[in-house]
Amino acid sequence: MSARRILLGVVLTLLTPIMGLAETPGRLWQDGEILSRKTVLVGRTSLRNEYVYRVRGANCRYVVVSDTALQLDLLQPMKFSIGRRHILIQDVDGQERRTHILQKAGPRRH
Repeated sequence: MSARRILLGVVLTLLTPIMGLAETPGRLWQDGEILSRKTVLVGRTSLRNEYVYRVRGANCRYVVVSDTALQLDLLQPMKFSIGRRHILIQDVDGQERRTHILQKAGPRRH
């Protein structure tokens, strides 16, 4: 097999999950809210920001991190969809932002 075909196969394999994000059929959206947010400076040589959020849903709480800031206010209703290691959160403008789950906890008991 030529190197060109191998490279094409690798590129298609890497792009397939990204293209799957654009499709929303079968995605289960839940109601929730952002409880807190924190901006964290990351890196030694090239500094960049990461954004850490605490998200509350009906059945669970999550700590998630994002490379981009979410356009959401604290304690305002929002929609999110859970994946294996990621949560998609809808901004106020309807854009879906992918966040990485750092921690998952059950609902708080009173």
